[in-house]
Amino acid sequence: MAENNPRGLPLSSDGEGLKRGTRVGEGALREVAAYILDHPIGGHRSSDEVGFAGVPPTVMVRCLYEGFNHPNGNGSKNYKIGSLQMFVKNYGSCEDMGPHAFPVEEVHKISVLDIRLANADRHAGNILIYKEGEEGQFVLVPIDHGYCLPENFEDCTFEWLYWPQARQPFNSETIDYIKSLDAEEDIAILRFYGWELSPECSRTLRISTMLLKKGAERGLMPYDIGSILCRETLKKESKIEEIICKAKDSVLRGTSETAFLESVYEIMDHHLDELSDKIASF
Repeated sequence: MAENNPRGLPLSSDGEGLKRGTRVGEGALREVAAYILDHPIGGHRSSDEVGFAGVPPTVMVRCLYEGFNHPNGNGSKNYKIGSLQMFVKNYGSCEDMGPHAFPVEEVHKISVLDIRLANADRHAGNILIYKEGEEGQFVLVPIDHGYCLPENFEDCTFEWLYWPQARQPFNSETIDYIKSLDAEEDIAILRFYGWELSPECSRTLRISTMLLKKGAERGLMPYDIGSILCRETLKKESKIEEIICKAKDSVLRGTSETAFLESVYEIMDHHLDELSDKIASF
């Protein structure tokens, strides 16, 4: 639905992409953002270090080709700007086999990335598999992040939510990594690399990062936290949408973003405390 799309299909009527809360033409930015924000353990990437979730190196590129679809038919705009991702040798995707063979930590690293970036398109087909080491342990590689960091939480989708590993607790290394995350720093990093997040996308990142941190702090599992972001049905709002709605009702019109977020976090704390108590009672 973007301008000059390869098939010459109609453009988006309102600028929204295939997933609610995303904008046509921003997919490449989101692909690169997922790589930039996939920080290694111990800090921000300073070289070719592999990030915590293992997003392959991804960069913005300009590609020139006379065959690109351009309505004007002139040669002045025969280029496109997009993202280029390093190829990963693999044995296929998670669609090709059941999840029971995947190590818990490998599933958890994907869950941390998806919750934090509010991924609206995490299905088994965009997680690659390869084997590492003499014992051939499976390693999962997340790809296809063009629908992360949306403007709202309406279309958050995590297939791993239904895998048994999602009901296992985070290990200490993962918890320490989650504690180190800082949404304000991430917004500044993306700005440094040329993407000024919209206020809506910035709000999404702040809320999802805080949810992940607060959930992990309480010992909640990926399933517990991820379920708060995902709708049970298309028409029933997710728990995070309900929390945001309550926060909007609790503050005056014109309230600052900081005050609004404080209200969100307060309501979030109350819900997470109730959830923790409920889980502990079983």
